[in-house]
Amino acid sequence: LILGGGGTARAAAYAARELGLDRVYWNRTPSKARELAESFGGVAITSLDESPSEGGGSTLGDALFLADVDVPAAIISTLPAAAGFEIPRWLMDRSKTTGAQRPVVFDVNYKPYDTPLLLQAEGAGFDVVRGSEMLWEQGVGQFELWTGRTAPYGVMRGVVLENCLPPLPPPQTETTEK
Repeated sequence: LILGGGGTARAAAYAARELGLDRVYWNRTPSKARELAESFGGVAITSLDESPSEGGGSTLGDALFLADVDVPAAIISTLPAAAGFEIPRWLMDRSKTTGAQRPVVFDVNYKPYDTPLLLQAEGAGFDVVRGSEMLWEQGVGQFELWTGRTAPYGVMRGVVLENCLPPLPPPQTETTEK
C-alpha cells in the first residue's frame, strides 16, 4: 500500500515494481493515485474503507479481497508528517486477529522522528522503517556513486540521527526538602 501521490510516491512505486510487489495506491486526490497505477502498474483506490464500494474495486478492503490477502505486506507513507495519518482501525484489528503477517510500515518523513503513523505501528508491534534510515542510505549511495569511494557509513548515520532524533529531556535534579 503506497500512500501519497508526489515524487516520493513515484519513487516508492518504481522500487515496489522492481521488487515484484503488488501495488495499491491511495491519495486524497484520486487522480494522482490513478496516475501512479497507470505509470507503474497496480490498483488505485479511492477509499481506505474495509467495506466494499458500490462500484467495486475502489476501497482498500476491495483491493485486499481481490489480491486474496488479509493485510498489505508493506505500508509506505509518503504523506506529509503534518497529515497525521494513521492506519485505519479495521486494518489494525485485522492484522491482530487473522494471524496474517503484520505489515512493515515505512514512513519517509525524517522530521519529526516519531509520526503518529510510526507510533501507532510500533505500539502494535509492527516493524517500522523511518525516513531517517532512507535519508542516510540514500546519502551513502550518492556519496559512493559521486566519489567512487566507500562512504563513511557510521559518520553519515550519526549526522542524520543527530539532526533527526528528538532532543533528550533535561536531566531531573533531586530536590531535598529541609
